[in-house]
Amino acid sequence: MLFLVITIIYISNSLKMHLSVKHKTLTFLLLFIVVANAYTQRKLELRFLNMAGDSVLKLGNSYANQFNETFTVRNFKYYVSHIQLKDKSGKLHNISDSYYLINEADTSSLKITLQYNMEDITSIRFLLGVDSIKNVSGVQTGALDPAKGMFWTWNTGYIMAKLEGKSSASKAPGNYFTYHIGGFKPKENVAKWIELPVQLPGKYYNTVYIKADALKWFKSVHDIMIAEKPVCHEPGELAMLIADNYATMFSIADKKD
Repeated sequence: MLFLVITIIYISNSLKMHLSVKHKTLTFLLLFIVVANAYTQRKLELRFLNMAGDSVLKLGNSYANQFNETFTVRNFKYYVSHIQLKDKSGKLHNISDSYYLINEADTSSLKITLQYNMEDITSIRFLLGVDSIKNVSGVQTGALDPAKGMFWTWNTGYIMAKLEGKSSASKAPGNYFTYHIGGFKPKENVAKWIELPVQLPGKYYNTVYIKADALKWFKSVHDIMIAEKPVCHEPGELAMLIADNYATMFSIADKKD
């Protein structure tokens, strides 16, 4: 705010010698509107809509993947961090360095409220996962608290995304399938940058709905059948294949379905 006031005074003084009193007043008001608009903090609300194809994902409900394998979901979680907005010039603006755990079992986690002050936004960008620095930075708190059930060990780091459930196609004990996808070291890193096109109107409060389609875990870049690969609990080739798939699960919804 202080910078805003100084900017207006400076510009106003520069024009003082060339304007009448009436024109000075009008000019000052226009300058205030223009400069204030440039520094106004707008609010952006991101709402994550977890889906299974065209159906809203509900824990315990039954779905079928692209291989006609029926399954139910008991856990669906993933980390979102380092949120950025890109303007029409291609410049990226960091608007949050925080870490958010999107958890289908916790409805409050499905909404992220942010502030920004730029215009002409063309896309939103975020890291799906946890960066390597935080993986080796010792005990964390908040969304990164190991008590959240998304941390392995100091050697293998955080689980970036988790999908768990039961399926008659699974040959694992209890017919469970469990995908705990992590890895931050070279040649094992599954953190993915996601960029989605958006158009934010010049309002002071905007809501963007982001769909996350769990079916993409099974078929997108690669084919992952529950019958063949029901378990992934460590960094490595399978984790990277699944991460390639789920990196494609996001899209922008026009409005909440």
